[in-house]
Amino acid sequence: MNTFTKRGSYPHPVLDASDDVGSSIEVVNVTIAPSVDDVEIKFQVRMSDPDIQSLMDDGTARYSFRWTCSSTIASGEVSASVHQQHVDGSTYIGWIDQQDIRGTVKVEIRIIATSPVDPYSLQNQHSDYAGASFSILPGDVLADGGFFEFEPEKRYDPLSPPVGSCFRFIADPKLKKGLKVKFFDDEHVLVAFPEKTLPGFGLLQERPDLQISLVVLPALMQTISFIKENLAAESEGEDLSGKKWYTAVNRLVQESGSYEDHSFELAQKILGHPLDASLMKPFDGLGDE
Repeated sequence: MNTFTKRGSYPHPVLDASDDVGSSIEVVNVTIAPSVDDVEIKFQVRMSDPDIQSLMDDGTARYSFRWTCSSTIASGEVSASVHQQHVDGSTYIGWIDQQDIRGTVKVEIRIIATSPVDPYSLQNQHSDYAGASFSILPGDVLADGGFFEFEPEKRYDPLSPPVGSCFRFIADPKLKKGLKVKFFDDEHVLVAFPEKTLPGFGLLQERPDLQISLVVLPALMQTISFIKENLAAESEGEDLSGKKWYTAVNRLVQESGSYEDHSFELAQKILGHPLDASLMKPFDGLGDE
């Protein structure tokens, strides 16, 4: 029985930025091209391990291009295809629906097993593994190429006006119930969920009217109230002028009314009265027959 020291966070050698495997994988030449309906993503993957390449050639392993968006809590696989072959890899091209993303989008590049592999051993694995072999199951990560991030110049935003770009939705392990709105970040107002409820918010991506009514509306109300409190405090209040979310919200307030208006009424007006839209949704189409 072979003994070895477990390296990194995987129980088997993984090709990544560490020295588990004496080969390389990297992502280069990333280009983003937004359109009205989709965002086109093009990137080149260089991978030099012959054993892993052999597994991909026979269909035992494949690339996984997983994207996540922290603003919309949406995620998925980029169904990318080979756009161009290179001596040391390939350039891939794929698309993400514009309606699914807003703000920063993260794309993770991995090679995962599609079938069991037993024994699994790489000729270039680190000497700490000696001659060890492993049992690989479908879904196990064989190579981790890291990730890249981008912010598409969107030509369409499902939230109109584009107040959604002001908010970022995160999980807070210390929060057990309800939501908490935080204003310390310079880029976004952070809306914190308990870890167990954040996935439920993401599942509402097909009903943006409910996402806006249940979460964005109260978060915007609290944001407007926070700005009002700081303006009323004058010299003793926090200086918000350097925060991008303040600039965006302040512009929307000026376009829709003033800080003299009630926060609830002002937030409803900015968001286009989302409660009305949500309550009318079940009745759409009734009476048309």
